[in-house]
This record gives sequence, C-alpha cells and structure tokens, in this order.
Amino acid sequence: MKKSIFIIFFALFFIKNVNADINKEVSDLKNEFKQIKEIYESKIEALEAKIEKLEHEKSKYNEHASKENDMHNDHEKHEGHSEEGNFNIEAVLNGKYTSFSRSGEVAPKGFGTAHEGERGREGLQIGESELIMNSDIGEKFSGSLTAAIVREDGADKIELEEAYVESLEGSLLSNTFFKFGRAFWNVGTLNPQHAHADDFADRPLPYRVFLNKAYNDDGLETSFLLSGSNEVGFGIFRGEDFPFGNTAGSEGHGSDAWSAFYKSSFNISSSEEIAFNIYHLSGKSRTPNARVSNEDNVTFSGDSDLSIINFDYENAYSSQGKFKLSAEYFYRNQDGTFEDSEESTGAIGFDDDDGGYYIALVNQFNDHFSMGFRYSELLAASTPTGLVDSALDSGGNDPEAYSVMSEWKFDSSAVIRLQLNHETPQPNIVDNQIIFQYIMYLGSGGHDGHDH
Repeated sequence: MKKSIFIIFFALFFIKNVNADINKEVSDLKNEFKQIKEIYESKIEALEAKIEKLEHEKSKYNEHASKENDMHNDHEKHEGHSEEGNFNIEAVLNGKYTSFSRSGEVAPKGFGTAHEGERGREGLQIGESELIMNSDIGEKFSGSLTAAIVREDGADKIELEEAYVESLEGSLLSNTFFKFGRAFWNVGTLNPQHAHADDFADRPLPYRVFLNKAYNDDGLETSFLLSGSNEVGFGIFRGEDFPFGNTAGSEGHGSDAWSAFYKSSFNISSSEEIAFNIYHLSGKSRTPNARVSNEDNVTFSGDSDLSIINFDYENAYSSQGKFKLSAEYFYRNQDGTFEDSEESTGAIGFDDDDGGYYIALVNQFNDHFSMGFRYSELLAASTPTGLVDSALDSGGNDPEAYSVMSEWKFDSSAVIRLQLNHETPQPNIVDNQIIFQYIMYLGSGGHDGHDH
C-alpha cells in the first residue's frame, strides 16, 4: 500500500516538472519569434523607405529628360529636320562605255525619233547621273525631286526630271491616290521607273520611238484601288513632252494630253505572279508648237493616240533564283501632217497606224548574277507618196533589235552590266553594239529599293 502511494506521488511530481519545462520552452520560443519579427519588420520598413526614395528620384529624372527631349525636337524642327519627316537624299552614278559597228546616227527609218530615243554617244560617258531628294510632307503627302546631269552639245547640263507631290495611302480618300507635278507617269510598265532601275542597259525600240524613252510631262494623275490587286486611274497633262511637243505655248491652254490605265496582278501559286496592264495616252500637237524629231528635221502636227498592252510573269523558283518574262505591245494612230525639212517634202497629210512590241526574258541565278534576252521590233505604217525617200519612209523595213545582257550585282548599291545589241534600224544597215554599264548608288537607296 505504501509502495503504491509512493509511485503515484513520484509520477505526479515528474509530470509537474515536465510541464514546467515545456511551458518555459514555449515561452522562450515566443520571445525569440517576437525578436525575429521585430528585426524583419524593421528591415522591411527600411527597404520600403529606400524604394520610395529611388522612385521619387527616377520620376524627377524622367521629367528632366522629357523636357530636354522636347527642347531637342523643337530645335530640330526649327532647323528644318525631323525624324518624322523621313528626309532622304541620294545620288545615282550611271556610267557607260559604248561601241557601235555603224558610225553616225542611224535612227529607225519610218518613224520620227527624238533625241532621247537615239542610241546615244559612243565611248566613255557618265550617262545620266541623278540627284534624288524625297520626304514625307506632314501626315498626308510625300514629295520627290530628281535632277539629272546630262552631256549635250559638248556641255554638262542639269535637267529637272521629276518634281512631284503624292498623297499617302488613305490620307485623303479611302483607296484613292493623287499625284501632281512633273513625273514619269503610268504609260507603259517601264515608264514610271527611272532607266537605271531597268533590267537592260537601254530601253526597247517601242519606248525609244513612241515615248522618246520616257514620258514625264507636267500634270495630275489619280488612281483607285479596286477589289483584289486591281487598279484603275487617269491623268491630265500639259502636253509639252514628246510625243506631243510644246502644245501649251502661246496658243495652248496647258491640258492638251490625257491618259487612262488599268492594272491587275494575281498569284497563281506561292512563288508565281502574273500581271496584266492596259494603258492609253492621247494628245494634240499643233503648229507653231508641233512635235519635232530627227534632229529637228521632222515635224508632226495633229492628233496622236497611243495604246499599250502589257503582260508580266514572275517565278521565284528558289530562295535566290527568279525568272521574269515581260511583253508589251504598242499601237499608235496619228492623224495630221508630217514634214521633213531636210528633204523639203512640205506638209503632207497623214492618217495611219504604226506599232511595235518587245519580249524580254531575265533569269536571276542568285543574289549576284543575272542574264537576260530581249527582242524588240517596230511595225512601220505605209508611206504616203509625198514622204517617199524621207526619214518617214521605212523602205519596207521593220526595224528590229536583239539584246543579250549579263549583270553582276555586288550588293543593292553597286551593279555592273554587259550588253550586246544587234540592230537593223534601216534597210540593208546592221549595227552591232557593245554596252558596258555601271550603276552606283550613293545614299539610302539601291537597285532593289529605288522606286521613283
């Protein structure tokens, strides 16, 4: 009995002491946790204060930088420069070496060929080097100016090729574009671009004879984007450029020529594209400001209507390879009088049609090397009796030209080209030509991106 009481007493004493130890340990842990909490709360408060200070300093810095940037932009605007203006300036050096087997000028007979449509000078020459400036004009327009440096009559001259303003996409009317000033207008596929952007060193016979290489009159052109890749447009022009002559002189009213065009293109596969275009150009030439050609010996006074049909096919058959087929047909009606002063024909009535066409094949083997072949022919009109033996008498010959071209592109800013031509411009006359051409772009443009 005494033993049992002793055991119970001992157990109670042990439990009491254990409980006291646990309570003490819990109390110690609470005190330690409290101390840790106070330490970390203090550190968190210090970090929050530091972050707030840094954010305040950052806000002051951004405000200062913004003011300085505004001052810098205001200064640029005052000086006439703005990043938004996107002002670009570049030069194009278009040099050539030419050699002809036939000496003297041998313009195609049966047609009135003006100065720019002739084959050009022989030997080394700088060709038509150009200075080009273009920029956005506010939010609705862009503008471009191109001046060409040419050699004529033993002297270097500066010619204004283009000076135009055009509306930006959707800036005035939805799907409508306006272009006004002096420009290479939509009259044929090659006409809107400068000659240095062509695939060949010279232009095909129809462009040289019917458009004096290119038509860049003063005027206004508007175009409308239709569904898909279809575009229709029309233009009115002063009528001072070939093929019309200076009709806007003392008796003209400055809008004696007009044009219309329709352009359509579509993809037939992921790598193939087809384009089909129709153009028409109509105008008047009137004495004393009639159209002159053949070294000012041939004069035409009357109405001229030119229609052009174009077909293009492109196949990007590999990452670097591309094949292109281009064909254009020209049809012209002239109703008026011709006179050849060199042959003393007098004014002879003329109302007839002539034409011409070309086919060009170009294959780009890689990013650097291309080769091409082109055939062009002129289809002469019948010769009136009064013009027999004059420059307008084709002698039954339809002038034709074969061209073979090879091109090496170092990059988008440097191109060299070798071209061989075989021409029969007149009956029983053959002219074999060698043309070596270099095209160098100084500035922001390039052979791939220049789209004037």
